[in-house]
Amino acid sequence: MKKAMLYFHGKGGTHLEAKQYQPVCKGFDVIGIQYNIQYPWKTMQKIYDIHTEIYKEYSEVWILANSIGAYFAMLALQTYEIKKALFISPVVNMEQLILDMMKWANVSEKELEKQGEIATVFGETLSWEYLCFVRSHPIAWNIPTAILCAE
Repeated sequence: MKKAMLYFHGKGGTHLEAKQYQPVCKGFDVIGIQYNIQYPWKTMQKIYDIHTEIYKEYSEVWILANSIGAYFAMLALQTYEIKKALFISPVVNMEQLILDMMKWANVSEKELEKQGEIATVFGETLSWEYLCFVRSHPIAWNIPTAILCAE
């Protein structure tokens, strides 16, 4: 029985980070997933396709995800057969994170809706389209999960 550990990187990361986890993930092939971190609607299809291909070769799939990678994994794979998920400092409530960033930037929902996108002084761009997407794609995560590090 071949087992795969799909690795989802965080912001500023890369699929190549998966290599560092191979020594501690004995019995698994650790496979890094490269995706467009900016738009979840583009990321979802890529993750679906990769997952479908993985199941052709592996009988068991686990997830290892860091930060926003956990959000993308949960968003795309919440209805798929995943044995277990391991999350490192995961983003699990994207809507709340966006609302918090709006508060930090002193941006109202009306203002964001009107402007579409607003750059912040802390380096993030707030997006009305992104917020609407998050609200219209709730996550119901029922996969056994361990949080490896959280703050």
